[in-house]
Amino acid sequence: MSCWLILAGIAAPALLSAQQPDTAKTDTARVTTLKTIEVTNSIAPTAGPAIGSGIPARISTVSGAAIEAWEPRLLADALGSQTGISLYDDLGSPFKLNLSSRGFNVGPVVGLPPGISVFLDGVRQNEPDAAEVNFDLLPMEHVQRVELLSGSGSLLGSNSLGGAINLITRRGTGPLEAEAELSGGSYGSYSGEASVDGVSHGGWDYYLAGGYENEDGWREATGADNLNGFLNLGRRGPAHGISLQAFGAESNAETAGSLPESIFSTSPSTNFTIGDFDDLNQLQASMNGYTTLGSSRGSFTAYVRRSHSERFNVNQAPDNNVRSFTNNRTLGGNLDWRWTRPRSNGSFSLRLGADGAANRVHIELLEETPVVPTTSTLTTDVHSPSYDVAGYALADLRLDQVTFSGGLRYDYIHIPFSNALDPSSDTTNTFTRLSPRGGISWEVGPGASAYMSIGQSFRAPAILELACADETAACPLPFALGDDPPLDPVVGTTFEVGGQLVRGPAIINASVYRTNVKDDISFIQSESAIFEGFFSNIGSTRREGFELSVQLVPSERLSLYANYAYTRATFRDPAEIFSVRADSAFVGAPLAGPNDVSIGDQLPLVPNHQLKFGGMVALPVGLQFGADARYTGSQWLRGDEANETTPLGGYFEGNLRAGFSRARWEISAVISNVLNSHRPIFGTFNENRQTGALERFLTPLNARSIKIIVRRAFGATSD
Repeated sequence: MSCWLILAGIAAPALLSAQQPDTAKTDTARVTTLKTIEVTNSIAPTAGPAIGSGIPARISTVSGAAIEAWEPRLLADALGSQTGISLYDDLGSPFKLNLSSRGFNVGPVVGLPPGISVFLDGVRQNEPDAAEVNFDLLPMEHVQRVELLSGSGSLLGSNSLGGAINLITRRGTGPLEAEAELSGGSYGSYSGEASVDGVSHGGWDYYLAGGYENEDGWREATGADNLNGFLNLGRRGPAHGISLQAFGAESNAETAGSLPESIFSTSPSTNFTIGDFDDLNQLQASMNGYTTLGSSRGSFTAYVRRSHSERFNVNQAPDNNVRSFTNNRTLGGNLDWRWTRPRSNGSFSLRLGADGAANRVHIELLEETPVVPTTSTLTTDVHSPSYDVAGYALADLRLDQVTFSGGLRYDYIHIPFSNALDPSSDTTNTFTRLSPRGGISWEVGPGASAYMSIGQSFRAPAILELACADETAACPLPFALGDDPPLDPVVGTTFEVGGQLVRGPAIINASVYRTNVKDDISFIQSESAIFEGFFSNIGSTRREGFELSVQLVPSERLSLYANYAYTRATFRDPAEIFSVRADSAFVGAPLAGPNDVSIGDQLPLVPNHQLKFGGMVALPVGLQFGADARYTGSQWLRGDEANETTPLGGYFEGNLRAGFSRARWEISAVISNVLNSHRPIFGTFNENRQTGALERFLTPLNARSIKIIVRRAFGATSD
């Protein structure tokens, strides 16, 4: 649980930048030190005072201006145009997208192997039960910028195998100002939000806001709504500062899941199992501060989080339905100290810190009969009072144009497991890990820089995985938890080379990487039952690729971008992975077959190729126009890890924006999926109980939609 406190700010990006330049080195044209120091829990793993210095890595940012322009519903949507980011829809709801970066996953689906950490102002949002992240609870309308660290997050704690994401929220910066926004659009969608912020005469900055969103959904029975409230309060000066934050959100979303291909091809808006839903709520409060200590600076963060979820999964008759209740509570904090000593030809920076968190997890699973009146049976009632502590050290040595960087993080994770239905199965798992990272970066010439780095990161098995890891006591789907053998932690080692070239209005970034993963974890099908299985270490996997991005910003009124990513995620050891295809009893035998993975087979739902391009232009009369286009290449279906059937085909998605602003008013329209493509963006295999056949189950791209936004500013923002 890492809260990286950085005591510097990033200059506000240009209003028209839909995608910000990737930062492998400090770009002095974009990075400044603010007169009043911005206290930001940044994920940038640096010992120096600016994002991009220190341990070299590829760090991209999405500005608040871009977020306001495109009005993304989720964090996943906001990052969709970034290099190497792909999205897929496992649950059949635009409120429940999953995100993949360099072949590693993060999202709301419980049971998928997590590989990316997500933070809100430095506070981890991965839930302690299964490391999932509920994107629909994150406050996108209150975000100042989003940071994306691509590659190993060695110094950011567990789950950062493929990188990390951090949302930096808004604060008051000047005289009293306010903003109100209303929107409406396709499929009965409407929303409203309002904020007020400023700095008082006593020097306290404040930001108070809230929002509500509702949508009926384009697929049958897929309505959703979301409500949130947010407060930032602080007093910050050059030498001392303190900030308080309070945040609450709740979301209810009906999900449609995937469809049998026989139905998908004729009626993609159908809901095959009506009644699935996720009902979530979350509360979070935090406090952070900093002070000078002689020639050094110390800081701290303390926070408390509580989340509750009720999920209901309707199965095909005659199977029972499953209802789950999960309560997560976390109390955590961070202490950080940094010191810099100038040298005649550079500087030496040192940073030391410690962090930790105590979690309380309670999970209940019930099976409910599909007939009326329903009866329910409690099948699982488990508690896990886990905790983790860590210490880290980072150092930069800058000599002329070359910077040598290194860091270490040590984690201790303790996960007890208590079964209220069978106390004899109580157990405890403990994991420790030392994660190193180092690299070198240098200024090759005017406007050109390069870097090399190597680092290790790890993730401890999630509570869900530890509790369903016994081959002799398989778990049904969704999972019933019990006393099981321990799993080994997953360890990733990343090698990366990259650089940046700035020539006039053009900014070019490129990187080549390879991540070797040891003791990866996957769900293995039970030999005795089709829809039962267990988690197990399956050996080694690998993610490798190449990323290239180009930005052109010839003026304040025009911004263009294009990026390409090649990603290859493969198994490096033979394995047997869960798939209903392994059972040959189904009608439709051509799809059925073993799922025995060989070395070199590709991981599912990781496209090899992604190409994205777009831009925004503003006219002097107050008109703005934007376009965003994305091509996602073919990818293998989940359940075909052996790469034996036909993969999902590549698909194209286009989005358009038009807006007009004058004085205190702004009105804009955003059209998503302009071509109204229904190409599948997720696929797996399942039995169609209506026919008895094994089929591909597919989820379509969300239908074309239009959203009209009206925004009015009050106070200083309207001048």
